[in-house]
Amino acid sequence: MFFVVQKEDKLNYNDVEFAIITDLLKAYRGSHEYITMKHEDFYSNEDSFDDFGIKLKKADEMDPRLKKAIPIGEISFVEKFLKIFHGIEFENAIEIPPCLRQMKYLKRKYSIVPVWEIPRKGSYFIKDATRQKIFSYKGDLETFLFDEMFEERTSEFDNSFRFDYEHLYQVSEIVEVLAEYRVYVLGGQVEAITQFAGNSFLFPDVELIKEAVATFNSQPDSPRSYSLDVMITPDGTAITEIHNFMCLGLYNVNWNEKLLYAYKDGWDYVLNKNVPQTEYSNF
Repeated sequence: MFFVVQKEDKLNYNDVEFAIITDLLKAYRGSHEYITMKHEDFYSNEDSFDDFGIKLKKADEMDPRLKKAIPIGEISFVEKFLKIFHGIEFENAIEIPPCLRQMKYLKRKYSIVPVWEIPRKGSYFIKDATRQKIFSYKGDLETFLFDEMFEERTSEFDNSFRFDYEHLYQVSEIVEVLAEYRVYVLGGQVEAITQFAGNSFLFPDVELIKEAVATFNSQPDSPRSYSLDVMITPDGTAITEIHNFMCLGLYNVNWNEKLLYAYKDGWDYVLNKNVPQTEYSNF
């Protein structure tokens, strides 16, 4: 396989992950090849701009091998790759998929709704459920939300936050989180369960995790490799969200060649499935 790994001049997208991935690629160099690229490598050299700033290069301006490459890096880096070589604007977030939107997995009030259904009062966790890492907030909405956030920008120089009416948003009950874990599923099998926050003496419900993984794996539109984040609450283990295996935080350090194939699975999912978000509410 041929990989493109993000490496910026001053700072890698994540130094630890960059080291893990490149060390694996070097260890298995008989089977895999890689090069490094940075954000600026995607930008046109012409003094021209589009509505979003500097123009991206076209696919025919770049190395033809990149069409079949698997990019690894931060979200904005991978999305440039998607747009140039595959005409895909972004990867749709999975959040909690429809097959797992049950109280035994949620253990909280949880919804994915359009902008006009976002409550203006009360304490909630809200986030963009269409795109990854765009926006999130936890707390009192009445003190956070302003009418302008729901209006269109009146100037191209207005960089203040606005809700996107083409996106869906998660609105969920705030619960006490005692510990958080990431479950890594590689090729359909649980590879590791790694804690990343909270009480180290609390361990998640393994049977619930196995059941959730089996249920999600059985869906025709599920990725082969992904992470399943869970939290331990006073009511037990609950699913926080699921991420396709792209742009993931590698909280575990014991990796082998399976990790490289997991990135391939993640890339195949984005190109061939990239399932749009769907509405839901148990409020």
